[in-house]
Amino acid sequence: MWKRGKSTGTTANRQSAIRKRSKTSGVMITQYLVNMPEGKSTPDFQCKPVAVTIEKGKLAVFKAVVTGDPKPDVSWRRAKGTLSDKEKFQTKYDELTEEHILEVMSVAETDTYKCFAANEYGKAVCTTTLTVTEGKSSSTNPADFRKLLKKSKVERADGESDERFWDAMLKADRNDYERICSEFGVKDLHLILKKLDEKKKEKSQNKRKIKAEEREDALFECVLTHPLPNITWMGKGNILEDGEKYHLTMSDHKLIHRLLIKDCQMLDKGIYSAVVGNTSCNAWLVVEGITRRPRKTTVARGARTDIEKVAQEQQLKIQGEMEKLLAEVNAKYGAVHITDKLSLEELALEELTLILSTGGKYSKVTGQDPPRFDLEDLSAFTEPKTVKVGHNAIFKLHFLGHKPIKIQWFREGEELQDDNNTRIEKSASQSRLLLSRCQRKDTGEIKIKLKNEHGFTEALSRLIVLDKPTPPLGPAEVTESSATCIEFRWRPPKDDGGSPVINYIMERQQVGRNTWKKIAEIPGVSSYRDTGVERGRKYCYRIRAVTAEGTSEVMETEEMQAGTLAFPGPPAPPKVASAFDDCINLSWAPPSNTGGSRILGYILEKRKKGSNLWSVVNANDELINGAVKGLKSMDMYWVRVIAINDGGESEPEELPNYVLAMPSPGIFFVVRAGNSVRITVNFEASPRPAIIWLKDNVPVTKRITISNSDGSSQLLIPSSERSDSGIYSILVKNLVGQETLSAEVRVTDDPKPPGPVELEENVPGTVTVIWEPSPDEKRDDRLHYTVSKLDSTKRSWVTVADRLFNNKFTVCNIINGREYHFRVYAKNDMGISAPSESPTWEDCDLRCAPSFIVPLKLHTAPKGYECYMSCAVKGNPKPRITWYRNHISLNTNTNYYISNTCGVCTMLILRVGPKDMGEYSVIAENSLGRAECSTILNVRGEKKIYWLYLR
Repeated sequence: MWKRGKSTGTTANRQSAIRKRSKTSGVMITQYLVNMPEGKSTPDFQCKPVAVTIEKGKLAVFKAVVTGDPKPDVSWRRAKGTLSDKEKFQTKYDELTEEHILEVMSVAETDTYKCFAANEYGKAVCTTTLTVTEGKSSSTNPADFRKLLKKSKVERADGESDERFWDAMLKADRNDYERICSEFGVKDLHLILKKLDEKKKEKSQNKRKIKAEEREDALFECVLTHPLPNITWMGKGNILEDGEKYHLTMSDHKLIHRLLIKDCQMLDKGIYSAVVGNTSCNAWLVVEGITRRPRKTTVARGARTDIEKVAQEQQLKIQGEMEKLLAEVNAKYGAVHITDKLSLEELALEELTLILSTGGKYSKVTGQDPPRFDLEDLSAFTEPKTVKVGHNAIFKLHFLGHKPIKIQWFREGEELQDDNNTRIEKSASQSRLLLSRCQRKDTGEIKIKLKNEHGFTEALSRLIVLDKPTPPLGPAEVTESSATCIEFRWRPPKDDGGSPVINYIMERQQVGRNTWKKIAEIPGVSSYRDTGVERGRKYCYRIRAVTAEGTSEVMETEEMQAGTLAFPGPPAPPKVASAFDDCINLSWAPPSNTGGSRILGYILEKRKKGSNLWSVVNANDELINGAVKGLKSMDMYWVRVIAINDGGESEPEELPNYVLAMPSPGIFFVVRAGNSVRITVNFEASPRPAIIWLKDNVPVTKRITISNSDGSSQLLIPSSERSDSGIYSILVKNLVGQETLSAEVRVTDDPKPPGPVELEENVPGTVTVIWEPSPDEKRDDRLHYTVSKLDSTKRSWVTVADRLFNNKFTVCNIINGREYHFRVYAKNDMGISAPSESPTWEDCDLRCAPSFIVPLKLHTAPKGYECYMSCAVKGNPKPRITWYRNHISLNTNTNYYISNTCGVCTMLILRVGPKDMGEYSVIAENSLGRAECSTILNVRGEKKIYWLYLR
């Protein structure tokens, strides 16, 4: 119970708290100690949240700036419920402006909000309001106490004769002009806008003036809507700096900035400005002649914005109503029962009204008393808790509210229950969560939820479990290999264990030797340049990541050779310069990647359609053009170019389409099915010729459009089909003679995948891949196949054959004991098909029945401790593993943790008890046989079990 003190400032309970008003209007401060420690202070509001009037459905924002040492914790409350809905209410802190922000999403109702700032020496509270309007017209509930704060509606006046109309128009936003004119009965909006512009110009010309006599000091003062540490002062177009002539100061709360002009002279008269970003305010300084009046300082105050004035007026009204109610409550009842120890100043207007209406009997117990957390506990709880792996983590919170209260704990959204690693303690006013032997996977969000019949609340924290990092990720990528260095890079660990990587430990082994040598410990950058290598030698590297929590397991690279020169990239795709019946002239651009050395030359190759044999057609030279000769008229050819440097040959770059050796210059088109085909031919002829288009020597059909004009003719197929493929010829003929030009059009699409894939072994160490042809093979004579292989010891697919024009391929170097997978793709001019996959290939000679390499051992475990059993088994196909206790299967028993990794079979019993004693056995089975091993588990302190085996 708390009583309000008398007007002299004494309190009825001075030993517990001292209440005082802040210098900031509307803020009440409670000081816990009579004598404050030196340098410490109670919380206070440097900038309190202003009242907001906003349309329904929009975003409302409240901002507050607080002071105090230690730094206060800031929280928000509302009269009509809680702020637990995180989607509707969001609290933020802007470190730049030191503003505490409350955002109310999609406002729905008028409400009262309180902002609290608390530290160990006291607390401060202020009240603000959110008024929600219905678009252009606003409505309020007559029963709502906020009707005391509603502004009286402006009566309509006859147009521009009412000064209130012009005052409202000058202050309003352009979007509100029409509404204001409607309220004042003004209809000619166009005329009003012209007069409004004139009044604004007149107002802007009437600058504020401040007069000062010669030799006096003049003080300019600017008040900001938000605290800022610095603003720019300007005088007559020049930036002013603090010194002998000018003195620049600001208030403690950084809202009021001042410019003092010392010893004014006639030369000082003019306009002075305070500038913040793109906003400024200004005033004139008028210096008059000397008089004998005492020296004084003249003050000019920059006006606050109209919005701020309206907000302050509204806030003062709220404060006035609050003070009236507080006085009335204290005069009638003197004290009120408050279950959560709030002072009267911290109650909302609605609650004060209820106190009066219930004769002083209102309390939050008899009203709505939802659960809520202790503010000090809540502040500590929300801070993330960091523990090392294997250690325990404890979360606890005190709370208040109407009993009974249901308590729930969650981790990453899943409710926690008591188990071996989790213990939840609950009481009437406190709950405690203990997480034992935390693992890295336990990292995540921790949430407590309280619920009673009046509502619910939640609080969030985070658990961070620190562990050593996982190994760096491979494979390593060689970025440079020369006679004197190998440079490569890798990827950081997938999980850094909660701490950043500090260093990488590098070890190197020369291939052929057994020893590893530590060569460096580098900062946490995932690349390394080794300059201690010898040309031609091959090396492997081990990499470990180091954090503050420990060192990771090793990542080992594949072999890297020093002194090998990189191959060049392929040249740019070649282009046909001209084509004849026995020769094709090509040109291309050099490769963008030269492989670190100069380009020695190019190889030009050709292949006749239907053949797998490529033949060289040029001498190796540095020219970027060449001629493919020796062609047979009307045959089709593939052509490709290969770049050469000191390291070797590049990948070939082919002409995108095959070319046709024609008796006269010809044209070749490849078109995707469904796209249009357009062939335009220009000619010169006199007299005007007759024009005939043919397809494969037959006149074109009516679905093909022919457009003729003087000097040109065009063939158009609006939507092409595969049947449109063929050779199109144009015959231009008149009395003087005739000319013919032909063009081949190939209409195709992405190929369909090949049919089923089968595998055969005709020669040991090889596999023959056989597949059914793609459905498109019959209608696309340029379709070919690619074969890829995946080795069980590798991580990526490798192309083993390309440009196959048949339906089988034999893969060599098949190693016993490995599994292989194969994929076959179909390709054509448009692209590549989805793959057809083969069954798994494995060497049947390595199949064997299961057998135990490492059997189970006899176990004796202390009661209440963990027990870990393991054995190792081999077999091909992979055996199925089953664990038994006293001949009863344990594989589906959740009290036992069972795993099988690469033949290592393990079982974990978290807490051993007498019920766990007995015989344990493991049975491994596959299609070739069965194996079994067993052991006995004794619990220390219990009667031992002895088994007799007869063999």
